[in-house]
This record gives sequence, C-alpha cells and structure tokens, in this order.
Amino acid sequence: MTDERYWGLLDRFLAGECSPPERAAVLEWLEVHPFAAEYIEAVRRALAQHEVKPSPRRWPGATSPGFRIAAVLALVAGAAAVWRVESVRHEPAMREFATARGRRAAIEFTDGTRIVLSADSKLRVPADYGVTARAVYLAGEAYFAIAHDAAKPFAVHAGPGVIWDLGTRFGVRAYADEPEVEVVVAAGKVRVRGAGNPDSAGQVVNGGELSRLDHTGVASPPRRVDTRRYLAWTEGRLAFQDAPLRDVLPQLARWYDVDLTLGSPSLGDRHVTLSVRGEPVAQVLDAIALLAHARYERAGRSVTFYPTKPER
Repeated sequence: MTDERYWGLLDRFLAGECSPPERAAVLEWLEVHPFAAEYIEAVRRALAQHEVKPSPRRWPGATSPGFRIAAVLALVAGAAAVWRVESVRHEPAMREFATARGRRAAIEFTDGTRIVLSADSKLRVPADYGVTARAVYLAGEAYFAIAHDAAKPFAVHAGPGVIWDLGTRFGVRAYADEPEVEVVVAAGKVRVRGAGNPDSAGQVVNGGELSRLDHTGVASPPRRVDTRRYLAWTEGRLAFQDAPLRDVLPQLARWYDVDLTLGSPSLGDRHVTLSVRGEPVAQVLDAIALLAHARYERAGRSVTFYPTKPER
C-alpha cells in the first residue's frame, strides 16, 4: 500500500470507521512515520476545537464525523504539505539507554513492558512512546517482555528489520559488526519483516523458534531451537553449543570487556562447546585454548589466539 493510500484512509481512521485490517495497517504505517503520527495527534486536538455547528443551510452530511474531520484537514492542509518535505528531515526526540562492554541493564516502561539490555548495546525510545504508538530502536542485544496492547502494537526496529510483538517474550540480537539480525522467541509469537517493506507479511516466529534477517531484510524460515541457550545471557550466563570460534570470541569480548582476535583465520572454523557464568577471564581464555587446540598471547586487555602447531 502506498503512502497516498494511507493518507486516504486517515479520515476513516480518525472517525473510527476503519475495518480491523485497515486500522492495523494504518497503525503500522504510523509506527514507521513518527512525524505523521504527531500530525494525526495535532488533527485530533484540532477536532476538539473546531466542531462544526448545525446551521439552517448546510450540506448533506455536514455534521457527520467524516465531514468534521475533512474540514479540519482542510484547515491544516498546509501542514500536510509540509509533512511531505519535513518527514524526511525530522525524527522525534529520543531517550537513549546504553550499556558499556561487560555491563547489562534492566528497563521497565510505564505500560508494564520490561527490557533487559545486554552488554555494549543501545536502545533508543521516542519521547512520545505510548501516545499513539510504541516503538524502540535497538543496536546490540536485548530481551523484551511485552505488555500486549492490540491498539498500540510494540515494534523493535533493528538493523534492516522490524519485529512486531504479537503477545510475546523474545530476544533480538542486532550488533553492527554481525551480518544478520537474530530473533528468538521464548513465548508467544512475533512478526519479522524488512524495515523498508511495510506491505510484506514477513515471517511469523512462534515460541521456541528462531529466525534471522539478512542484510536486505529478508527473514529466514523459523526453526526450532533451545531458547534457554540463546537467552542464557539474561541470567548472567553465556552458553555455546558446537559454535565456531569466530562467533564465540566477539560475544566473550563484549561480556568481559577485552579485545579477542584470531592470529590465524583458520582458527575461526574450530568449534567449541562452553558455558560461562562469571568465571575469571583468565580461566575462560584457558578453556577456549584447550577446546580449540590453540594458545594465546595476552597484553593487558588484548588477547590473540594462535594455532598450537604451525600451519602449513
């Protein structure tokens, strides 16, 4: 559906005459057009101040909700024209929550939604969160326990994708240095789709399933996983099951606030199974070296792994 079509629906939306699918479509569109959402709020306020009073000579339907809305829209038509230019230039004021490497944080919103922010992560929340819509913007990793509100769906914007809550507890992993956005659902379900394609149905991911978005915003088919392992970090633990070293080291680096690198690219293909819960970093490094048949050299916060035997 084009933006022009959405603007055409707004009269019926404000009058409460949209069908449930149309209402859901408009709410989703407003979610990704925050300036438009602010504009609609201005229209609603104007409606309260510009009620059309009956007169001896009036057009048919002049006192209908649709007519009053159309009249107010005419009053602010200039603002609508401005929106088409300004919407590409303005973002709503944001509150920002951030964690350093080696740190986590818990956040609770007034609507009852709870969020746990993982290490080296950032969450931006529009200052008008909950007024007309509920959206957050994630760079990093977070766990969401959503207070469901069908009238104001909760959306997580992460990398090239948007994750819509359908009554859910789920985790999203979206670090800039990783090629995919990972979504794992502990309970309920979410809808995952590309951020630039609001008309797409995307993928529905149910409890106990995982899906990944590639750099173009295309979501993989959901698959069953052990969600406890993927969300162990929310309980202060990292769990790796037959994971390649190239994927393990970045997570450990953020968890312990150290710099971990591979002295040989081939080491990245070696797989390890490991669970970490607050052990000293030296103990973890020793375990990695043993499991990966490697050795390491450490200089302060910088650690480099090498093969135990020279490669040919």
